[in-house]
Amino acid sequence: MIFLILIYTFVTIVLFTLVIIYFKIIRPQKCLYDTFRAQGVNGEPFVPLIGQLPQFRRYRNTDMIMKFQEDLVKKHGNLFVFGFGPIIRLVINEPDLLADVLSRTNAQNYIKPPLFNTVFTPIIGHQSLLVAEGSEHERARRMINPAFHHVNLKSMISIITDQTAKAIQALFNASNLDQSKQKLVDLQIEFNALTLSIIISSAFGSGCETINNSKEVICQNFGKVLDAIVYRSLIMVNQIPLISKLPFWKKDVVDKGTRMIAELIDKIIADRREGRSTSLSSGADLLDLLLSAVDDDGHPFTDQQIKDQALTFVLAGSETTGTLMVWIFYILMTHDNVLQACREEVDRVLPNGIEPTNEHLNELIVCEAIINETLRLYPPAPHFTRYCIREHTIGTERQLRIPVGTTIMINSYIVHRRSDLWSRSLEFDYTRWMRDPKTGLKPKLPHPFAYLPFASGSRNCIGQNFALLEAKIMLAMFIQRCNFELVPGQKIVPDFKLAMYPKYGILVKFSSRQI
Repeated sequence: MIFLILIYTFVTIVLFTLVIIYFKIIRPQKCLYDTFRAQGVNGEPFVPLIGQLPQFRRYRNTDMIMKFQEDLVKKHGNLFVFGFGPIIRLVINEPDLLADVLSRTNAQNYIKPPLFNTVFTPIIGHQSLLVAEGSEHERARRMINPAFHHVNLKSMISIITDQTAKAIQALFNASNLDQSKQKLVDLQIEFNALTLSIIISSAFGSGCETINNSKEVICQNFGKVLDAIVYRSLIMVNQIPLISKLPFWKKDVVDKGTRMIAELIDKIIADRREGRSTSLSSGADLLDLLLSAVDDDGHPFTDQQIKDQALTFVLAGSETTGTLMVWIFYILMTHDNVLQACREEVDRVLPNGIEPTNEHLNELIVCEAIINETLRLYPPAPHFTRYCIREHTIGTERQLRIPVGTTIMINSYIVHRRSDLWSRSLEFDYTRWMRDPKTGLKPKLPHPFAYLPFASGSRNCIGQNFALLEAKIMLAMFIQRCNFELVPGQKIVPDFKLAMYPKYGILVKFSSRQI
């Protein structure tokens, strides 16, 4: 009798769970799928819970992850639906439709997808600019904007040049003090470490110097936490809120790492408030600006909000810029004409090994063009998403109803390579970005929404000017001081975790350049 009761109980629980899964997950996504198919949107077959995830993994396992989306575009065009795990995604790669989705008019109709918050709040908190929504996001954005004004960015140039010079010297010192020898390095590791060091120094100043090993602790734990978050996302743990709270699948790594980082940041903030640390730049650093920021009513950030915003800068400002630098140097080593043009400009603008200043940076127009063209072909963030919270219609010639609950995916990697938008779309041509020598103006884009390396609209990357400044300085100094050569025989293919990076790294032989 007891055995039968257990059997009935077990069956009841299983059936109840299946009913919940159907009505909470499967049915809402099937309704969205049917809504778009009824409007003439092409797409892959609806497969409950897993969608096209098996096909995606096959592409990834055969080193063709970016070809997955390319093949879907060839099959369905630039507007289609597919399933990524349990979630249906509406992919929009049409600039005219993107203009509606990303416009300020429709800004109130979208938020970041719930999954985004699930993945990133453990490390950057619930009140950061990256995950805040509505009036809280608008308030935070207005308060943080001054930190990235040109006058404040200028004061951080010295931090970037100092950290870059130290990184270059460390490469040479590692060659047994013989600077004529070549040092074999993985670009991904090297540039991720450098950009993380730069953003930590820019954000926390001498606070990282006064607390023993604080920078090393932040760097090491940040890397471990990010790796654990990526792992949990790839095995679909983060996609299911109930499962994501269970103490398995590296959750202990995430919890321990974020706790150690949070405790250090709390100490750094307290030290700055009490005058025990200062900015490392010639002016206010990011922490100073966060501490002094006030909203329209004169209210400042709380310490928790300051911590969350500072960690957001570290997250958003390290991995993506580091990956951008890797692709830039890959281009330079595979395009002799580009390297020659870049080196000639750097030697002319920065003769005799002088460090770049703000006055020099405006003259590095070839470097700027190379960065922009690399962002076109190898955007570190190759796609981004928006989640609809109010039903509305987009499009003019072809109208499309967007119901509540829709996850829209914008694939900038695809948009940047469309042959109907870009001449010689797959060719690296930095000259397409060269400023007019008379007016100093940049060339006109083929469409205002054809180039989206930093997204667009009210949720575009607030730190893009810092990233471009940082990239230009690092590029100029490495070109000026280093010779580099691609190690032959490598398999170099893009993959995607938090950014689009070379899956197997890029090994390079570095040596000192006579200047």
